[in-house]
Amino acid sequence: LDYARLVFRQIPSPTAFTFNSIIRGYTNKNFPLEALRFYVELIEGGLVPDSFTFPSLFKSCGFLDEGKQLHCHVVKFGFSSDIYIQNTLMNMYAARGCLTSACQVFDKMGEKTVVSWATMVAAYTRSDRLSEALDLYRQMESKNVTPNEIALVNVLTACARARDLETGKRVHKYIEEHRIGFDLVLWAALLDVYCKCGCVSLARQLFGEMPERNLFCWNIMIKGHVEDSDYKEALRLFREMQFMGIKADKVTMASLVQACSQLGALELGKWFHVYIVREKVEVDVVLGTALVDMYARCGCVESAFKVFVDMPRRDVMAWTALIGGLAVCGHAERALQTFHEMQRIGVKPDAVTFVGVLTACSHAGLVDEGRSHFDSMASIYNIPPSVEHYGCMVDLLGRAGQIGRAEEVIRSMPMAPDRFVLGGLLGACRIHGNLEVAERTAQKLMELDQKHGGTYVLLSNIYGSLQKWDEVGRTRELMAERNVKKPPGCSLIEMDGEVHEFVVGDESHPQSAEIYAMVEDMISRLKEAGYVPNKSEVLLDMDEEEKENALCRHSEKLAIAFGLMRTAPGTPIRIMKNLRVCSDCHAATKLTSKVYDREIIVRDRCRFHHFRDGCCSCKDFW
Repeated sequence: LDYARLVFRQIPSPTAFTFNSIIRGYTNKNFPLEALRFYVELIEGGLVPDSFTFPSLFKSCGFLDEGKQLHCHVVKFGFSSDIYIQNTLMNMYAARGCLTSACQVFDKMGEKTVVSWATMVAAYTRSDRLSEALDLYRQMESKNVTPNEIALVNVLTACARARDLETGKRVHKYIEEHRIGFDLVLWAALLDVYCKCGCVSLARQLFGEMPERNLFCWNIMIKGHVEDSDYKEALRLFREMQFMGIKADKVTMASLVQACSQLGALELGKWFHVYIVREKVEVDVVLGTALVDMYARCGCVESAFKVFVDMPRRDVMAWTALIGGLAVCGHAERALQTFHEMQRIGVKPDAVTFVGVLTACSHAGLVDEGRSHFDSMASIYNIPPSVEHYGCMVDLLGRAGQIGRAEEVIRSMPMAPDRFVLGGLLGACRIHGNLEVAERTAQKLMELDQKHGGTYVLLSNIYGSLQKWDEVGRTRELMAERNVKKPPGCSLIEMDGEVHEFVVGDESHPQSAEIYAMVEDMISRLKEAGYVPNKSEVLLDMDEEEKENALCRHSEKLAIAFGLMRTAPGTPIRIMKNLRVCSDCHAATKLTSKVYDREIIVRDRCRFHHFRDGCCSCKDFW
């Protein structure tokens, strides 16, 4: 460009064409100010711009005022009807956040080309006005406007963000019927639509048919599997990606770390962290937050803190991940201290932050502080409490034994309570033995969903703890009558980089015989230490010996036995469970930690349980 400028200065009488060349050069090399200066020089020299002058200038407009001035020049010099200029003018207004003006330009165009339609669809999509973007595409269909690939990509992007599967499939059909050749960007957009709309199997099929794939396509597919909760498949896809020599980036890593977080796969998560450092992958806010969340969800609070402190920039999501992680790990005081520090430095909490704060108050029994934080949501931060926040308040009051106040909170809710709110109240009734409220709450839960087995299980446990065996029997009969199945317990344990999954009564594991032998030995030693099986946890109609055998086959007992078999003495055992830990397994795990001198960390649906020396961090309150 410097040389071009020197040549330009040697021309005694440059024409508009010459000016256009130098303006286009500076625009293409991203020197917008220089491009605009040459335009001013053109005008001051008495030359008249032509239709090729303005498109480059609109791309160089960094501010809306500059664009408006150039728009005036377009009108003054008689180019208002030039389609190419109109298209770049629309794009300028949309890029500068003035969608209303872009719409006005589009509506006033006498003739619209496919580029005009594509530009407007892209403008709506960028502004997150997805319904208008899709409506515009339907207008294109009705007017028989043949979309180009840019228009199709923009429509598919809108479909993905709006979760509009029907329109996405229609675009896919159009591509196939018109035999549009392979275009990497277009196929990536199709992958994104199917993944975002939950059709991951269709996306995977399309992915397999692609003649070539770039990192963007791999990232879409890996993230799709993670969002579909198919974490193991996401990890397998990463291994395939490595085998093909494709280097992961921060987007890949964020998805994979999230998979480890959901699986409770700490060792694999640590490996990914090492990979990030070794390969010098940029740790932005998203990846840093994913690492904080992974370590916190795996019970490694200090590692989560270290990642958080090392992050170059921390937004509300990062603070929220740390606060929430500390809360579920039982570090309520540190969670609240972190929240106060967040407020002190001026980071505004969001609705998710308050879920973590209220959870911390609940686990610590801080009723007054929890109420204060709940009230501050609307009064200070203008955040209307959602059903989830009310659920936290019910849990907080219920855990503290204030069942009546918890019911009052439910009655005061501006929305109908869901099963999580009512389930929290029912759980509190189990802890405190409040049968009257338990029966009333269970009835409401059954009205919401009479097929949900958890309600019957909790109600039966309450009856059992109060020695009301006839009611236990009637609850079983009601389950059988309504064909309600107790959701199967599933426990995960990571060993040597592989996640092993156990379900209740599982015999599919290759080492199943050794595992059951270990369980038998484990139960024998626990009984010597005072363990008495809690047979009220078994809802099936069977004799006492069969009930005891059923309890021995619970998924977490199998996972713990496997951990004892495969790890050296003194090594911590980490388990992740999909359901709330039952009272029998909780009591058994406490004794196991003492008898075998092991730290056992169990993450259930509600919180972390750190078992050590016969005690649990939840203090038998979960």
